[in-house]
Amino acid sequence: MKSISIAFAYIAWSLSLVAFANEPEDIEALRALDQAYATEWVRGDADGVMALFTEDATLVPHHGDPPLMGHEAIREFWFDPDYPPTIVPEWRREAAEIFVSGDMGIVRGRARLVWEYDGTRTTIPEGNYVMVAVRQEQAWRIRLLTWNDDPRKWIQVSID
Repeated sequence: MKSISIAFAYIAWSLSLVAFANEPEDIEALRALDQAYATEWVRGDADGVMALFTEDATLVPHHGDPPLMGHEAIREFWFDPDYPPTIVPEWRREAAEIFVSGDMGIVRGRARLVWEYDGTRTTIPEGNYVMVAVRQEQAWRIRLLTWNDDPRKWIQVSID
């Protein structure tokens, strides 16, 4: 009898976690998070970009680079003060699928990115991305982000 009560309590608790999700609202919130990520890059706001991530986020860069874990490692990777800043004049992201389960959401999509760094403008005409987000304090934050693209399709021009 005690085992049945514990099992029932566990099932009820599990269902209550899913009950917090309001799927249509959560899907729109995840879509907004996805767009905010690109918007903050275009604004050039390092703090704005970093605010979208959980403190324990993992970034899995393209081309097999090792994963980066935590705010400090991610900030250093993207916003190292010893290097010239990266300017992002264009970043289009199109979410193709958004899934929500309780306090976890997944966004999969396609993107076009243009960035300028150290005298070179690079255009990635198309690529894939996957963002895993978690709900923290009633807001969605990026917990894991990965992307890929084909560097053979990159377009690079000098802007000096």
